Order: sequence, then C-alpha cells, then structure tokens
Amino acid sequence: MYYLFVLGSVLSLILPRRFCYVLAKFLATYQFYISRKDREAVIYNLSAIFDDRKVRRKCAKEVFINFAYYLVDFFKYPKLNPDFIKKYVKISGLENLDDCLSQHKGAIALTAHLGNYELAAAVTASFDYALSVIALPHKDQRLNRFFDKRRQAAGMKVISTGVAIKSCFWALQRGELLALLGDRDFSGKGIKFKMFSRWAYFPRGAAFFACKTNASIVPAFLIRKNKYFYHLYFEKPIVSGRDGFRSEADLIKQYIRVLESYIKKYPNQWYIFEKYWLSEENAK
Repeated sequence: MYYLFVLGSVLSLILPRRFCYVLAKFLATYQFYISRKDREAVIYNLSAIFDDRKVRRKCAKEVFINFAYYLVDFFKYPKLNPDFIKKYVKISGLENLDDCLSQHKGAIALTAHLGNYELAAAVTASFDYALSVIALPHKDQRLNRFFDKRRQAAGMKVISTGVAIKSCFWALQRGELLALLGDRDFSGKGIKFKMFSRWAYFPRGAAFFACKTNASIVPAFLIRKNKYFYHLYFEKPIVSGRDGFRSEADLIKQYIRVLESYIKKYPNQWYIFEKYWLSEENAK
C-alpha cells in the first residue's frame, strides 16, 4: 500500500491535474467492480438515504470515483498555493470561525469523511490559522510519515490519537484551531446515536473538548463542486453551555443534524468503506 501511495504522489506531481483525474476515474471504476466487500459496504451505508438499490449502486460508484479525485488532490499538496485556492476554492462562513477564535478559547473544527477533509485543513492552514489536526495512525509507520509530512508541509500540526488528549487541551488553551472528524468512532469508546433513523457510534472527541474548555464547535466541510472546484463551508458554531447544549450528548445530537444535512445533500462524497450502521441486535 505504501508504494502505491508513493507512486500516486509522484504521478500526481508530474502529470496535469485533469489527466490525473482521468486516470483516477479509471482505477476507481476498476476497484468498484473488483472489490465486492468495499462496494457492498458503501451500498449498505447508502441504504439510510436511498431505498432503491440501483440508485444506491450508482451513487456508490460515484463515491469510489470522488474518493480517487480526493487522493489526487491530496497527493498534489506540495503544489498547493494561493493561486490554486483562489481559482478552485470558494469559501463561505469564515466569519463564524473568526468570531469563535476571537474569544481566545480556541475553536474545534468538526468535519466528516466527506468531500475533501484533508484539503479543507490545508486550505484553512494556508490562511495562517494555527491549526492542529487529530490523525488516526496507520499500522505501517511509513504511511504515517507519508501523510504527516504532507500535512506538516501544508502548515498543520499533527496530533496522533495515541497522545491526543493533552496536546488537544494545549492547542485550545493557546487559542488555536483543533480539527477532527466527527462521523466515525475509531476508539471503541464512542456513544450510540441515531442518524437518518439508523444507529451508529459517534466519537466523543469534539463534544468532550468543548465541554471541558468551553471552546465552540464549528462544523466545516470542503465539498466538491463541478468536478474540479470546491466550496469550503464554515457553519454557525455550536456552543457548549448555551442554547441548552450542556452535555456531550446534547452537543453530539446537535452536530449530527449538520452531518445529516451535508451527507444527504452530497452522499456521493461520503467516504466510509466499511459497514457503518449498527445491526438491529447491536442497536438495542
């Protein structure tokens, strides 16, 4: 796997972006047809949004292709510059982020495996925000170095989930921006909630830090538009201790509503390749 990522990175830096997209689409389509396990998992996950299996299958194929495009742009990190951002990225709601950071409590940027979350962090860091991202370590240390090197080159501080808590508190105490994913629990300590009337485990991280520090949660998503272009959205903040959101559960329920709205609108950009929803037995 490591060598495939290295090869992809080299090709992405040498070849034009449009040509890389053509190649990525071909490989993703091939992967969609040969990888039955991943294909069926995505189709299953989309069952919470679409009843018709044919519609789910078509959308699942688009998920594979969009994820391949996502990788191309991640591999092109070393070429990320203000000209690319100005041409290809539209930004809305940045004032929501600035308002939270102006309170000197730090802020928590909560996103999902949706659109291009890696590029979202790189674009945000390019505007000189002090940004730390929580990253799940890979089993292969070479992959860790591969991903972290690109994140750090884009201006981010990388916090491994193994040592996350203290580093996250320090980042927020310094008034910085902490970014993490909120749609999938990898710790085994998540809390069970409903989304799209289906049960799943959600990570506690964003709500935990918000309750402990009073930092606001700012939902943020970089969504692909018209294939080559993106729109980065910063939504209105979710504030602990105000408007009735006083517990971790309250905060998670609130941001699940935001996740639902974005995933429902852009289901072909939701990259979960393992079965997401709990079975009826596990949901009890």
